[in-house]
Order: sequence, then C-alpha cells, then structure tokens
Amino acid sequence: MQVIFPLLIPLLTAILGLLAIRSSAGRRLFFAASAGGQLLFSLWLLASVFSSGSQVMYLGGWSAPYGIVLVADPIAAIMVVLVCLTAFSCILYGFQETSIRNEHPLRLPLIQFLVLGLNLSFLTGDLFNLFVAFEVMLLASYALLTLEADDWDVRQAFPYLAINLFGSAFLIALCAFAYGLFGTLNFAHIAVRAQEMSGEPLLVAFGMLAMLVFGIKAGLFPLYYWLPNAYPIMPIALAALFGGMLTKVGVYVLLRLFGTILPHDMDLLYVVLAWLSAATMFFGVLGAASRPYIRGILSFHILSQVGFMMLAITFMTPFAFAAAILYMAHNIIVKSGLFLVGGAVMVLNRTDKLENTGNLWVRTPVLGVGFLLLALSLAGIPPLSGFWGKYMIIVAGFTAGEYVLVAIAIVTGLLTLFSMLKIWMGSFWQSKESVPVVTSDRRWIPMTVIVGGLTVISLIIGLLPEFFIQMAMTAAEGLLDKDAYIRLVLGDLP
Repeated sequence: MQVIFPLLIPLLTAILGLLAIRSSAGRRLFFAASAGGQLLFSLWLLASVFSSGSQVMYLGGWSAPYGIVLVADPIAAIMVVLVCLTAFSCILYGFQETSIRNEHPLRLPLIQFLVLGLNLSFLTGDLFNLFVAFEVMLLASYALLTLEADDWDVRQAFPYLAINLFGSAFLIALCAFAYGLFGTLNFAHIAVRAQEMSGEPLLVAFGMLAMLVFGIKAGLFPLYYWLPNAYPIMPIALAALFGGMLTKVGVYVLLRLFGTILPHDMDLLYVVLAWLSAATMFFGVLGAASRPYIRGILSFHILSQVGFMMLAITFMTPFAFAAAILYMAHNIIVKSGLFLVGGAVMVLNRTDKLENTGNLWVRTPVLGVGFLLLALSLAGIPPLSGFWGKYMIIVAGFTAGEYVLVAIAIVTGLLTLFSMLKIWMGSFWQSKESVPVVTSDRRWIPMTVIVGGLTVISLIIGLLPEFFIQMAMTAAEGLLDKDAYIRLVLGDLP
C-alpha cells in the first residue's frame, strides 16, 4: 500500500483544493501540510525499500503484464523523495513570493497535479501509463507556465508547448511501436522479449525512437531551444520546481530504458547518446555564459547538467549509473536552490539583470554564503555535493577510454564556474552606488531560510559522500539487474 501514497495524496489534495477555490491562509496551510506529509511518506517509502526490498502493487487485482503495475525500487523511491522535497520547498517559497490576495487560486492545485504526474512517471511499470503520467505532468505544466503570464510571456511559452506536444505525439507512437514489436507494454515483459530479439534492427529503431522522445523531454541537443526562454517567464517558485525536476524525468526514463528494459549490447545507441550529451553540455554552458540575467543563466545550466547525466548513462556500468543518479539528486537540490536565490535577489534589487544588481554581500551575507555554496557545488568544487557525482562521471569516462568526452566535460565544468562567478560578482560582491537594496521588503528573510535548508541538504551530501554513493550504487545495481526486476514484477512468468 505504501506505493500508492505518492499518487493518492497529491490527487486528493488537488481535488480538495479545487473545491475550496478561494485563496486564504487556511487553504495555504492545507497545501503546506499536505506537501510536508507527502515528503514524510516518501521518506518512509524510501526507508522501506532500502530496508525490506522493492515493492510492487497490482492495481485492480490484475497481475502483470495484463494490469497496471506500480513498482517502487530504489531509483524510483529516491526520485519520489526528490519530487516531494522540491515541491515542498517551492510551495513554501511561493507563499513568500506572492501575497494571498494576488495568488492565483489554481496555482497550488496545479502544482499537486504536476507532482502526481512526476511521481507516476517514476513509479509506473508500463509504457502506456508512462505516457499517461507525462500527459498529466505536461498538462499541469502548460497551465502553470501560462497561468500568470502576460501576452509577451505567452509568446515565449509557445515553443515549450509546441515541442512537448510534438514529443507527446512521438511517445504515443512509441507505445504503438512497442506493442507491435513486443506484444506488451509492461517494462518487465518488454525486457524479456527484447532480450530474445537482441541484435535485430527493429530493436535498434525502437531504441532510437525512445531516445528521441525522452531526449526531447530531458532537453537534449539539438531539441532544447524551448527550455531557456520558457522557464524564466514563470514566477521563481515555479521556475525552481520546473528547473529542478521536469527534465530529470527524461533522464530517469533513459536510465530505466538502457538499464532495465533493453539489452546491454546496443553500442550504436550509446555512441549517439554520448555525443549528443557532449553537445548538450558544451552548448548549454556557452548559452549560460552569454546570458546577462540570473534566470537565463540558470535555465541554460539545466541543459548543461542534463548532458553530464546523459553522458554517464552511455558508459553502461553500475559505477557510471550510480554517478548519474548521485549527480541527478545533487542537481535537483542545487538547481532549485539557485533559482530560489535568484528570487531573493529580485526582491532585494528589484531585478535579476546583472548590470542592475549588486551590494548584496554586505547587506545579506547569509544569502551570499548560501548562493556561493550552491554555485560552487554546481561547478563541482570539492568537497561539495556536485564534486562527487562529476568526479565519478569523469572516472567512468577515463575507465571507458572516452578521453575526448571527458575533456569536454572538464571544459564544461570550468565554464560553469565562470558563469556562476559572473552572478556572484554582479549581484553579491560588487558595490554599485546606483543599485538600491530593498531590505525593508522582509520577504527575503524567509526566502533565505528556505534556501538555507536546501543548502544544508546539499552540504550533507557533499560531506557524507559514502552514505549517498552507496545508496546510488544500490539503485544502479537494481537498474542493471534485469532478472531481478523481471522476477519482482512477473514472478515465474517466462
């Protein structure tokens, strides 16, 4: 029963929120309590999975592969915790960003529908319900993206809607292709059938189409142009939630696809994905270095960091998969925190355009320390959380003999540090007499507290790496153990 809670609670919360549509302090308290409860339930599920083993739930009493199955294995449980942590932080931050009077009554229910889609994406055990999860998530994201936008912002959102609709059409085509090819949509059953078809051209075509579909969702080069212009138009709390979580769903699915579902001898797919990942890293960080405002820099960095995760997948070892998982967990926390810092800067300086920001280190040193720790972690400076995942990816690349790809990753890391220092110098370190600091707007204080919480979590990951690396290794070994996954879901079914 634990597996259903990450779906049931946000669904009921969203419905009740729609019934009580008028914004109020009590309504906010209800949504905050629900988000906090979801985080506690997700931690309970994670502890249960790591202590007692993976859990499977067959909805409606129909056994796999014929019915809907939910699977909570280590990687799924980790991702659900990250969703709930990010959503909880962003909901609390949103209360400071927007007053009760100005809060759109649909924002909080839509966030819960978004969480529902995200959690279902990680827990589902079949391809069609992954499509359903994506549609729930995307419909909520379309609404949130345009809910509080003006006419100019809506125009910036159009590429996001267009490319994701394009991706959804290809995803339903992928489901049809999978059913025609394997006679099933259940992940475990596909894994059985795909192993029997190893080496067939149609299997490679299926892998290529899947890589296109989920590469679009993750923001993989060259189809990432929709992201950097769309995320900055949202309120910061929503941008942090989107930036932290949405692209990671595509990364997770490719981890599941290459690790658990498809045979491990599809070298052509790995080569193509590796070079697309390198291009995503490099062009993403160049875009970040060229942007003159905080939200634009951080939005491009989403793409660059996705490239690191995707690159790790292509090395196809438990160590490399663990590196991708650890780096993804770090990035979700740090990226969300950095967006939230950007929101506090906007409150204090009334803008996040770097030429019009400054003087914050003297006036708000705690916020400055939080930003610096998060920024250095994103750049991979030891011993912060971003260092360990990035170091593991580089080691995996050297072990695989991919020296050119490793060199691109290192250069990308250096450019990441440059762009983070650009924010630090522009907003915190430099003194500019012409730039006001509005400390009388007290919203920046609770905003800083929320940023501080995420910073502390990031620090814990960086300073206690053995524990988290072991968790990532356990999740990676589970992803790559096809037989165990098949037995878990299908039992004795051949």
